[in-house]
Amino acid sequence: MPCTSRKTLIALSFSALLISCGSEDSAISNNPGTGTPVNPQETAQCSEQSWFAGVTEICNGVLVYRDYVYDDYGADTGLISPSPALLNLASRAGQMGNPLANTPGLLSPTAGDSRYPTGAESTADLVELRISRQGNTLTASFEMNALYEAGQTIAALAVDTDNNPATGSETLMGLTVQGADVVYEFTTGNTDTNTITGTFPAPSSNLFKVWAVTAQSSGEVMNVAFRGPDEEAGAEGTIPSQVLPNKGNWWEDKQAAALAAGDIGQFFVLVDRRKLTPGITEKAVVDAGFKQRVYTSKYTAPNSTGEGMVLQAESSSPETNSRFCGQYFHFVGKYQPYGVYIPKNGNFDDLRSLQMILHGCEANHASQINQPGMQAQFGDALDRVLISPLGRGPYGFYSGLSERDVLDVLDDALDTFNIDEDRVLVGGYSMGGYGSTRLAALYPERFAGLSNWVGFTGSILNTPLIGDVLIQGEQALNSALPFALPVSSTIGGVGNISNYLGNLRHIPGTHSYGALDELVQVNTGLDWALKLSQTDGVRYEFYMHLLAEHLTLIALDEWTKEAEFTRNLKRVKNPGRITFKTNEAFAYPEYEIKHDKAYWLSNIKGRAEGDVSTDVESFACARNVSNFENGQTAGNGPVPFIQTFRRLMGEPVQAASENRFTAMLSNVASMRIDTTASCLRNGAAYTVVSDGPVVLNFSNGKVLNLPAGTSTGNL
Repeated sequence: MPCTSRKTLIALSFSALLISCGSEDSAISNNPGTGTPVNPQETAQCSEQSWFAGVTEICNGVLVYRDYVYDDYGADTGLISPSPALLNLASRAGQMGNPLANTPGLLSPTAGDSRYPTGAESTADLVELRISRQGNTLTASFEMNALYEAGQTIAALAVDTDNNPATGSETLMGLTVQGADVVYEFTTGNTDTNTITGTFPAPSSNLFKVWAVTAQSSGEVMNVAFRGPDEEAGAEGTIPSQVLPNKGNWWEDKQAAALAAGDIGQFFVLVDRRKLTPGITEKAVVDAGFKQRVYTSKYTAPNSTGEGMVLQAESSSPETNSRFCGQYFHFVGKYQPYGVYIPKNGNFDDLRSLQMILHGCEANHASQINQPGMQAQFGDALDRVLISPLGRGPYGFYSGLSERDVLDVLDDALDTFNIDEDRVLVGGYSMGGYGSTRLAALYPERFAGLSNWVGFTGSILNTPLIGDVLIQGEQALNSALPFALPVSSTIGGVGNISNYLGNLRHIPGTHSYGALDELVQVNTGLDWALKLSQTDGVRYEFYMHLLAEHLTLIALDEWTKEAEFTRNLKRVKNPGRITFKTNEAFAYPEYEIKHDKAYWLSNIKGRAEGDVSTDVESFACARNVSNFENGQTAGNGPVPFIQTFRRLMGEPVQAASENRFTAMLSNVASMRIDTTASCLRNGAAYTVVSDGPVVLNFSNGKVLNLPAGTSTGNL
């Protein structure tokens, strides 16, 4: 594999697979996450806008450590992590956020128990540390996730100037760093750049060790540098692990334990001062396993500071401000993390599939992807890279700014790993089930398959059995309570996605629900199954687990049947028939989000507000014709279930029959048709049925201006 590949080098567990470009002598060899050198011309690697958290590199003579983000929770004091979040949950009845809360999410515990004063969140969250040399002087520049006041954060270094643990007795802000000879503290920051910079003498020894921490102005250490890419987020997303005081979901378990013990000696970098010279670059190598990546976003939330995180977030809109899982964006800074699982098997340069896992309400980007069963069954068994976006917080609902995050995470993963873009899948749990179905429906040309677990539809009243009863009782219930129940609320959903299942014509999926679900109740699941059965041409497996409540499936961590369903799925690129419904109300121009494209249809615009529907079929290409079988059965795994399905029984290839197309259009003002992808040629016959005037633009330059009603003719 050439060293000029645009893909980030990911070394698996086999030493023979490590890629080396240039000398094998490393300037930073004694720290996990440092790696093999590359030629000086590879310095562009170090200026990338995304990275594996915890790695250290030499970048054109500058030592650069890039940290995890939102990992600044200090020492583990032995508290049960979720308990402060209960305060946060209670506080949201009146206002969003609580300064004592772990994180905005109830199911997003931390291992560390330190907190910031209100309004100072993330001010000791280290993003990047750069150490450069100018002659006999070293400059350290700490970039923070947020910095509102010049003196509110302390950045500190300890140096073992002779690389001898037997000499030196300094401590670093009270923490043991064996062998340290000298300590430097820098207390004045630049609030415009969020940086704290200071200089200190370069040791005379060629090899020296450096430790680094960031702390609140009180001296309480929140973040430790040089931890390597194998920091842990061990809470796994299951309820038992959520209450263990030493496990969290924010990649700071080892940090929290070390701070609790008062000894951070293991987290250092060994520096060779001779290689702090322009022209020398050493890039990091990252092994397989569970990691965090961070990318730089150009978007921040409206009405936010644009830095770090905010606990008292504003709702995204009045329509999605339910007290229970309303849509709020809490992680508003430009640095956004996501979880990654790199499978343990396979070869270094294997072309792999990719699965996006979207977390549920109250959870985060480590909540499901960090489970052993998920990693083994969806990752290792399928040789598949798993990614999990934060979605701008526990209540993003994967629309607006949260949707932008998911799209950017997907793009970063495709740029980083060697991915077969015909085998990109999406899935998620609860709010993530809603989000994954919404993404698949609104971007159908991007995905090969869908895994939906207990997905919310986008409307509480989306039930075939008791919706009317809820509507009639809502007024009486709310008059008896001190606050209104969100009975008729969309919660945080933007769009009732069960009305767009026809968009999944070419995206096979599994849909798993629980009969005892207290949140996404059985009626919602039954309505989902009913609509799937009534939607022509959609391949699916629907499971109603008889003994499962809302968290049963994630607690049992058993995904075999859903994973196996996705094993051989591939994206359909240019189908003969496209059924696509969209709505311009789902667009977010401020985030460059619109949903006006499906396969060889694009620039779909409506005449009026509301849904815009297209059903277009070309007969000009050879294509697969799907033969389905509908049925029902029962089984067990991980608990007993009843099942309905539409299964593929065969896909015989149908030769191109004739140069023509048909279209059924509702509320479509105009759209573009790609004549190459649809195989349509000049003179193609058409039959278009539209409920209003429509303009059809073709990629070959042809234009049809058609009136309402049925139009026939030739291009």
